[in-house]
Amino acid sequence: MKSILSGITWKNPRGYNPLVASAELWGEMRPNVQVKWQQLPWIDFEQAVLSSLENAEGKYDLIMLDHPWVGTLSSRGWLRSYNDLLTPSQIGAIRQGTVPPSFESYEVDGNVWALPVDAACHSALARSDLVDLAQLPQTWQEVHQWSASHHDPPHRYGLVLSLNSVLGTCLFLSMMASLGERPYTTQQSCSRAAACKVLGILEELLEFVPPDSTHWGPWDIYEHVIEHDDVAYCPSIFAYVNYFVGGPRQQALRLGLCPGFQDHGLASPILGGVGLGIATTCQHVEEAVDYALFLASDAVQRDVFPVHDGQPASLSVWRNLDINQRCGNFYNDLAPGMTRAYTRPRNPGFHALELEIGQALQQFFDRKQGLERTLHDIYATG
Repeated sequence: MKSILSGITWKNPRGYNPLVASAELWGEMRPNVQVKWQQLPWIDFEQAVLSSLENAEGKYDLIMLDHPWVGTLSSRGWLRSYNDLLTPSQIGAIRQGTVPPSFESYEVDGNVWALPVDAACHSALARSDLVDLAQLPQTWQEVHQWSASHHDPPHRYGLVLSLNSVLGTCLFLSMMASLGERPYTTQQSCSRAAACKVLGILEELLEFVPPDSTHWGPWDIYEHVIEHDDVAYCPSIFAYVNYFVGGPRQQALRLGLCPGFQDHGLASPILGGVGLGIATTCQHVEEAVDYALFLASDAVQRDVFPVHDGQPASLSVWRNLDINQRCGNFYNDLAPGMTRAYTRPRNPGFHALELEIGQALQQFFDRKQGLERTLHDIYATG
């Protein structure tokens, strides 16, 4: 009788296509095991996962998760620790072969709760055929001046910002980290002075963004920048390799360093990426572990992920010259940011707090709530 492993991931070619392709290849090698992947939009995806795990439904065996989820899922006993499933040498080999700090982001209290199979962080994004990459602003203080000089609506907007929901939280946290702050790590609070500075900068920059763009997800921003010529720059956004392969406009996309702050050095872009966790309710644990190792292997990361819109976490793939040439030097350009990437808190409950902060910030970015009220909300949230 064939064993079936059910997996869930977020809805985007990068998050879904390489998993389906790997499952098909796995099925050819292991005909007695079938891996079925379901994709859901990000918010629906999180709700579906949490509801299923909380009710012990056993609906999902394999879960693609973001590192801020680790604290909640592990503390509630919903994930299996890879320390109990793999040998120390296996864990060490995966750690050594993964783009840092991706592996470490899924490690809490000495336990590894997910294997990194997708790696990312924030980066600046620009259309190289529309702007001079050498002249892009290096600090957030310079972004305002640069945007003002490139703003001529409706023909051209100074920039676009990735602000929708939890993405607004990510931008906020990334800018706070670049100021040397690490909010919400040991308590549900943040530096009011630093937050005031960050939100003040973003409030001024809202003058230069396209109408309604505060509700665009990263994919909306990439598609707009590719399909239109009225926006050519985003200072800080999660990097998505699947938008860098295609026609002339895709080939014109380039990544660069996120702006930092004067007197604070280089930026600390926020860490993204996704890891593969195994649910405690999984009934076919041996098969799930074998598939996880297969997905994280250099061969699959190198030969399956890049040709199916995937964004591997394997260090050898990031250094592969041929793969970089096919995607506009994507990994080489993203690598400097990854070396300084900021890992979000992973304490229990932070994933929910992240969403609450995003809701408060959304009201601010939509100009439905003032700075003082927003500062109060994001300080007291949780």
